[in-house]
Amino acid sequence: MKHYYLIPGLTALLLLTQTPVQAITIDGDLNDWIATPQGEASDWQPLRNTTSYTIEDQNTSYLNPGYGGQNYDAEAIYVEIDGGTLYIAIVTGLSPNSSAWPAGDIAIDFGDDDSFEYGIVVLGDTSNPRGGLGSAGEIYQVTEWNYGLWTAPANYDPSGSSLYKSAHPTTVKSGEHEGTARMVYQKALYNDNEITQLGKFAGDHYVIETAIDVSVFDPSLWGQKFNVHWTMACANDWIEVDPVPEPPVALLFGAGLGLLGWSRYQSKRRAHRS
Repeated sequence: MKHYYLIPGLTALLLLTQTPVQAITIDGDLNDWIATPQGEASDWQPLRNTTSYTIEDQNTSYLNPGYGGQNYDAEAIYVEIDGGTLYIAIVTGLSPNSSAWPAGDIAIDFGDDDSFEYGIVVLGDTSNPRGGLGSAGEIYQVTEWNYGLWTAPANYDPSGSSLYKSAHPTTVKSGEHEGTARMVYQKALYNDNEITQLGKFAGDHYVIETAIDVSVFDPSLWGQKFNVHWTMACANDWIEVDPVPEPPVALLFGAGLGLLGWSRYQSKRRAHRS
């Protein structure tokens, strides 16, 4: 799978040089993130070349690590920094009205060590029968996470523990409330109309979209490598945008726009997470 990565300090510099696109609003409408869907695999490509993203759209019963097909598919995640705001959009086949295993929270890990210092609540305790804390949009500095059903791909062990399981937290169990973000979780729209076809596979699509003021993060952490991770309460499927270190200021000017298209390939089964 192909990843494009986001360098926070570089983003602000490059935004001054690129052609403006539509501002991001938190409304569940993907016209901020992608071009008009045509029912092709290319539908998932982001509008901005500063957007960090991962695409995982699939149509099989097995999702890795668990099962469930389209209803539990974590299809795509997009991350953009604009000024002092961190924007996140997640596309999934999981309905916000799921009564079995509902959506988990967005987890943010600084330092690439699976510590997941921050969580953004997606549903909250009143909407999430599988645990969870707080209300939708609340941001927590996390002291303890809940976890899913899998200790390794296809290894069902709800009570077990493993490095793999700890790399895929589901909902915030406890922590300190740091603020509240704008948050929506709804049927995916494009130009205010429900999307009927997105990508090459059929199925319903839902959007989790939020905007976070980066001042809520510990200043000693912001600027480190980070990733943004999401899964559902069972952790049948998961998706993340991988971290990139903040470059020194001198490197920004020395490298210039050549860094804009930098990318790499990396397997979803990272060594410490498999």
